[in-house]
Amino acid sequence: MKYIRFVIIFVCLFLLSLSPASAVKTKTMIHYSEPQVTVQDEIFLEQGYSFRVLDMNSKSGDLWIALYLNGEEVDLDSNFAKEDEPLEYIRSVVEDEDKEEEVDYFILKITTDGDVDKEDGVLYSTVYVEQYMDPVEDVNDYLLLDKSYSLKMDSEVELAGLYTLEATDVDDDEVTLELRLNGKLLKEDGVEGDEYFYYTVYSEGNPQTLFLANVKAFFETNDEITVFMNHVSLKQSQDCLSELPDGLDIDVSSPVDGGLKAGRIAIVSYSLNESFSEVRILVDGEVLDSRFNVSPGVYKAVSDEMAAGIHKATLAVTDEDDETSYYSEDFSVSVNIKDNITESIVGLASTAADEITKTYNMTVNKSGSDDSTKDSSADDDKSSESREPGISLTTWTSSSGVSNALSLIVTLGVFLVFFTFFKKFR
Repeated sequence: MKYIRFVIIFVCLFLLSLSPASAVKTKTMIHYSEPQVTVQDEIFLEQGYSFRVLDMNSKSGDLWIALYLNGEEVDLDSNFAKEDEPLEYIRSVVEDEDKEEEVDYFILKITTDGDVDKEDGVLYSTVYVEQYMDPVEDVNDYLLLDKSYSLKMDSEVELAGLYTLEATDVDDDEVTLELRLNGKLLKEDGVEGDEYFYYTVYSEGNPQTLFLANVKAFFETNDEITVFMNHVSLKQSQDCLSELPDGLDIDVSSPVDGGLKAGRIAIVSYSLNESFSEVRILVDGEVLDSRFNVSPGVYKAVSDEMAAGIHKATLAVTDEDDETSYYSEDFSVSVNIKDNITESIVGLASTAADEITKTYNMTVNKSGSDDSTKDSSADDDKSSESREPGISLTTWTSSSGVSNALSLIVTLGVFLVFFTFFKKFR
């Protein structure tokens, strides 16, 4: 018996130790970087987050950090980042307002490498930054977000926006991955199982993670090696220029009157003033048209049916020196009010028809039931009618007919109002 009690106590303690960790949720990682920072440096991350280094320990490289969200300082349990005690930020989010239930999400982790570098009298410390998606804040400019892929060895996978990924080698417990943009090698690295393969660029000291993928596992089957990846995110490169140079132009239009509406295709036209070895036009990272040895002129491509919202058209041109330039332009697709009204009218008419049919069936069933009862108990009914006043069957049936007529008139009236409103948006 004492052993059973010991087991029960052990299990309870074990569950208690797990409960705090299990209560914190983690969404997909959207940023990983290893910047070198010094005092008063501010590093900008994703979704409006940034952090500033307020002070640094000159021996251990420990940092005193202030965290900001959209310029407002965030309250932290601890503002210090150390090698063995990273700075962590967990955000509580109310997901069910009725029940007032809060869910904790792990957002940020900053760890130092425990070393200090000195250059021109200035102290630097390298930090490791892991940022996970905040479910409350907006997520913009992502071509892929939290996707899953499987890779066959030496088989290239097209991602989006001219990016490709390939597994080229497996050595012991490590797989080598290559990320390319339009054929140009961006990153090659060996990654072990359950580690991240990432591509981060730095501009004026600020990191921008363009690609992230968690290598979940890889194994060999039937003489083939397959690599499984999840939490794959690909960010739109900020190298795309929003202003097109003279001679280049992008125009997005609708093939029918009324402009760009949800559920319709779009015609993407692009004009060139000189020859290029390769030209591609993309919408939201998906290639619509690809041409080689392109002469000056105007070219067109057709998109799939568009959803309402803001979209990005990108023109990629490659010159004779294999230098590729990217130019982007935003365009909006509005909600198709005409289709929405049509669906509403159809739904209303269907509902009204169902209600009229139900009322009619109730009337017929009531009449049939009362007629059969009337034949078997006519005398009782007559005596009853002579003794006390009431509503006769004929009167009830007439009332039902009037109600049906009124329902039909009201339905036709509503239908006419919607039809008049509908004509304004044709």
